[in-house]
Amino acid sequence: MDVLIIIGVILVTIILALVTWIGVPGTFIMSVFVLVCGWLTGFATITLAHVVVILAISISLEVVEFFMAGVAARYYGASRRSAVFAILGGLAGTIIGVSILVPIGALIGLFVGSYLGAYLGEKLSGKTDAEAARAALGTVLGNVASKTLKSTAVVIIGIWLAKMLT
Repeated sequence: MDVLIIIGVILVTIILALVTWIGVPGTFIMSVFVLVCGWLTGFATITLAHVVVILAISISLEVVEFFMAGVAARYYGASRRSAVFAILGGLAGTIIGVSILVPIGALIGLFVGSYLGAYLGEKLSGKTDAEAARAALGTVLGNVASKTLKSTAVVIIGIWLAKMLT
């Protein structure tokens, strides 16, 4: 029975780590999965405190993801306006992308929207094409970093969960 539990947790973890990249909130779904596992075991090994901590981590990662593109754009020399444009562009791109090409459109829209938002912000500030492109590249790298962070968190939570359940 332990083998089936471990296989199930591994499968859920892999799926959630992958779908995080296309805009699905894998960390939140993992939080619900942890809650269900705790409930099924009568909160014997996975307590309600564990569930609350996992949920807090999930919320923190969502906030970090939202702002990471702007922070990275600033690191790569963008103005505040460009950082805000990158965040808004990423949000708009995600919404537009998912409506055009489900589900991968969200990821493409996030990258393209944040890139264009930062690039436009820099061009409006009078920067050269090279400077604008550098700042815009920073936003894309920030988005990649945040998705990597969230996927890694899902994997770590999955490993922890498998250990707790066996």
